[in-house]
Amino acid sequence: MEVSTALHRLSLLLAATVTFSAATQAEQVTPQQIDQTGKAAEAYFAAHPEKIGETVATYLAEHPEFLVAAGESLRQRQQIAQQQAMVQNALHHREQLLNTGEPVVGPADAKVAVVSFVDEHCVNCNVTEEILHANLDVRFIFKKMPTAGSADNALQENVALLKQIGFTNMPAFIVLPQEKDPVIQRISVLSGNIASDAIIMAIQKAKG
Repeated sequence: MEVSTALHRLSLLLAATVTFSAATQAEQVTPQQIDQTGKAAEAYFAAHPEKIGETVATYLAEHPEFLVAAGESLRQRQQIAQQQAMVQNALHHREQLLNTGEPVVGPADAKVAVVSFVDEHCVNCNVTEEILHANLDVRFIFKKMPTAGSADNALQENVALLKQIGFTNMPAFIVLPQEKDPVIQRISVLSGNIASDAIIMAIQKAKG
């Protein structure tokens, strides 16, 4: 970003905050007022560049909620980016995901598959009976994960697949169409304490 553009945006931001702070609740600040104040602020900072840091520091000290909001916005953007990367990874590893797990519930030619990574000693523990009975046309594939001290080395492939997708906690679900070239927007990745409704909504999205 060019310095002049950054200066202009900073000036408008400060102008907007100053204008709104100065306005009473009975008054309504117009875009024209913000623009006029912004131009004055931009001219001032252009003539006194050393004042920019001081002004910003003062504003942030007086309005810490701005930092909180900015931090939350950054966290949300990072979360969205992580989700998008995991969906891309799921699409890339589609064949591995759809390979038979143990157990498998539902028709092999189902339009949608739900891949669930589960504890090796648990059968259907991540998917409730309610979900299974309500989605008889969906294929549920369970990928067993080894527990601590497990002697089953074959399950390590599932561990590697889980990491390749990008999951960092359990339980973990991937809901995707079984067609060869699925639309990426119809793929969902879910992990953690997921409600049944979220899985059902992901199934509907995958069906298109």
